[in-house]
This record gives sequence, C-alpha cells and structure tokens, in this order.
Amino acid sequence: MLNLAPFKNLKKDFLASVIVFLIALPLAIGISIACNLSIYSGIMAGIIGGIVVGALSGSSLQVSGPAAGLILVVVDIIQTQGTEKLFLIIFLAGLMQIVFGLLSLGNWFRAITPAIIQGMLAGIGISIFLSQFHIMLDSKASGTFLSNIADLWSIIYNSVLPFDFSRHHMACFIGFLTILIIILWDTFAHKKLKALPAALVAVIISSLCANLMHLDINYINVGQDFWSNFYLLDFKSALEGARWANIGVAVLVITFIASAETLLTSNAIDKICDDSRTNYNKEIIAQGVGNTLSGIFGALPITGVIVRSAANIDAGAKTRMSAILHGVWILVFVSIFPFVLDYIPISALAAILVYTGYKLVDIKAAKYLFSVSRGEFAIYLITLLAILFTNLFEGIILGFCAALIKNVYKVMRVNLKIIENDEQNSVLIMLCGNITFLQLPALMCIFEKIDDSKDVSVCASKLYFMDHAGIDFIQSWERNRQKAGAKTQIDWSKIRRTYPNFHWRKFHKSKPSSGH
Repeated sequence: MLNLAPFKNLKKDFLASVIVFLIALPLAIGISIACNLSIYSGIMAGIIGGIVVGALSGSSLQVSGPAAGLILVVVDIIQTQGTEKLFLIIFLAGLMQIVFGLLSLGNWFRAITPAIIQGMLAGIGISIFLSQFHIMLDSKASGTFLSNIADLWSIIYNSVLPFDFSRHHMACFIGFLTILIIILWDTFAHKKLKALPAALVAVIISSLCANLMHLDINYINVGQDFWSNFYLLDFKSALEGARWANIGVAVLVITFIASAETLLTSNAIDKICDDSRTNYNKEIIAQGVGNTLSGIFGALPITGVIVRSAANIDAGAKTRMSAILHGVWILVFVSIFPFVLDYIPISALAAILVYTGYKLVDIKAAKYLFSVSRGEFAIYLITLLAILFTNLFEGIILGFCAALIKNVYKVMRVNLKIIENDEQNSVLIMLCGNITFLQLPALMCIFEKIDDSKDVSVCASKLYFMDHAGIDFIQSWERNRQKAGAKTQIDWSKIRRTYPNFHWRKFHKSKPSSGH
C-alpha cells in the first residue's frame, strides 16, 4: 500500500514555509536598516539561515535567520571597527561555533541563569525600542541610551505638534498606523485570517497608504537588480590593521549570544512541540556553518529565532523542509521581484522593530523572577541597566558577576541562633544555611565561649551543607566538652544526608539525638 504520509508532510511544510517567508522578509529588511547596513545583509542571512542551516539543523522545526538581539552588537562593531571587520568577526564566530559543537559543548550554552537571559532581552528590547522609535519618526537615532532618552521628547514634539504634515508627521503617521494594525490584527482577526502574519498585513496596508497618498518619506531603495549588492569577504583587506584583542572580544560576544539564543530557542521548541527533539551539538555546528558563510557573503549573524520558529510550528510544519523552503522563497523573491521592496516605507519597518523591542521586555517574566527570588530579580535589573548604560558585552559580564557574587554569598551564608534556658541551665544552638572553612573563625568564637557547665544541644537539621573542616571542628569541640564532663547532643540528620558515604560510626561515636 502506498505510504502518503511524506506527501501530506510536504504539503504542510510547503504552506508553513510560505507563512514563515512572509514573516521573515520584512524582519530581515528591518534588522538590516537598524544595523545601518544594506538590506542585502539581512536578506542574505535569511537565505543562508533557511537553506543551509535548515538543512544541517539539529532541530527539525527551528527557523534561523538574522535576529534583533544582535543589532546592538553589530552597530557597535561597525562604529568601532568597520563593516569589513564585522564580516570577518562573523566568519570567525561561525568557526568557533563549529569547534564548540565538535567538542560537544553545546549544552554549556544552556547553563545560563534565566535572570541574565531575561535581563539581556529586556535591555536589548529597550535599546531597540528607543533607537527605532527615532527612525520611525524619520529622525536619526543617537549612539547611546542616555542621548536617545534626552532627544526623545523633542523628536516626539516635532513629529506631533504643530501638525503641518511635514516629513516627520508623515513618517509618524505611517509608523503608528503600522503598530496599530499589528495590535488590531493580533487582537481581533478571525482565527483563519491569523495565518497571515500581523507584521506582513501591517507593512502591506502602510505601504499602500504611503504610496497612494504620495507621502514624501524614506522608502527602501533596492533598484532593479538586488544581486548588484553581492559581497564577498576580502580576507587580505579585512586582516590589515586588525586589532586582535578587540576582534577576539567581538567574536566571543557574537558566539555567546548567537549560541545561547539559538539553543534556548531550541529548548523552547522542544517544550512547545512533543515531536521535536533537538541535538544541541549538531545544532551549534549548523549555526556555525551558517555564520561562517554569512561572514564570507557579507550577511548578518544568524541565530535560531523564536518568532519564526513558533510561527512555523503554528502553521503545521512537520519537517525541516519548511525552514529550507522559506529560504528558497526569499531567494526567489529578491531575484525576480526586487522592485516591490522599493514601495515599502522605512518608518513601517522601524515600527515593526519598535513593537518587537516592546515585546522583548517580558514584564511577566520579571514579576515571576521577583516572586521567586529577590536575588534573581537583582541580577535581572543589574544585567538590564548595565546593557543600557554600557554595552551588551559589558552588561552580560556584569550580570554574570552579579550571579557569581549571589551564589558565593549563598554558599557562605550561615544563620546561627542561640537560645539560652537559665532555669534548666541549657543552651540550644540552631544552625541553618551552609558552613565552610571560611565561616570557621566566627563559628569557633561563638562555640568556645559557651560555658562547660551548661548542657548544649546543637540542631543541625536545617544545615544544607558543611565541609569536613566544619564537621571536624564541631566533633573536636564536642569531644573536649565530653572530657570536661559537659553534656552535649548534636542532631546530625541533615549532615548525614549531605555525606551519605561518610563513616559516621568511626567519626562520631555518640548516638545522635532525635532532634530538637
């Protein structure tokens, strides 16, 4: 009997690929413009991410392409090192990803506290929102968070009041119209119509309005031949005057962020779809191959992207063919219909990124972190603010430092409570937390001041960890008290669970009490 399952899968993959293509194209163009690069770079990244990474991917349903999360990094590299060095850095980052995958280090990129990831995304989202808000109003974004904030009110004022239908007002109208359509489409569109991406509907309507009204605003300028912008990395030229310390840092930043975003997206896809099981090392190799080619052909860095991947799953994709086909559709479209792009207003694409930046700031995730742990929320805030006031790399490093300090503090923290009962001439010592050799000096001062004439009970049942130095001290202190004829009882139940293989009968001859 003929097996029709592959044909059914192909039909579903075909339809899903069209939906993903319609989402990916405007985003790729918008991200290119936000990075101050030709739209060729973003579209080429979409083609490579679809066809090459899609074919090699360790996740059959993940869609890769240029990501908004790397806009800040790309802009910073272009400003400090130049465009040619950017593509060299992307090429080297791809090679590093391949090496990490071959060494089976893919899972290490998943070992990142959610507070840092959420703080990073929120910081990126706010930065994208502010910079693209300026472009949406047909103004030029400043280089820093503070300068963008300082200029915000004057730009809004000039774009709204007085309303004389200047270029600012026309761009403002198209930008806000785009955002309004996205919100209304997501909220009120019929379930069947929601198969069409809100961003695509918004761009089409805004473009029609701008062209029919003959608005004198900035439009994409591709020309008749998209491939006239074709780029091939000149390694000799790129290596001239290279400052390897700066290049090395940039390579590590792109490698870390691109890999972390990709593998976190893969993990999310595995949770969304029961049929998805990601091979993380294979995925990081596929991303490495994609970024190596991106560097060679002048494309933006590639990552796995949750928006396109989730849309792929929602559209009913079954295999990696949908991701590959979406890259093919981008290639075909820019090769045959590049002139269509010339009718798209830049303010409409900037508006999409403004909305994207807003969505990256996940208030629910921040509230959840606050409810779970004040320490984790502090790490979130430190990462977010550091990214805004410094740059992405330094912000992430400061976030890691905050997480490290928090964990060191937690490991070194011990609560000691002493309850004295003068009537019974007894003392109850309650230990809670962790005890290492670093806390021993303070612990010795407290224990050795206790009078031998008093009966002492030590409750360690809420002690999470004690190293051998701490156990040795308490055992020695107990033995000295027993020699002096003082009564001492210690509840070692928690420590027994911490060290199940320890020879307790040899170490501690007296029978532990039942608890306090």
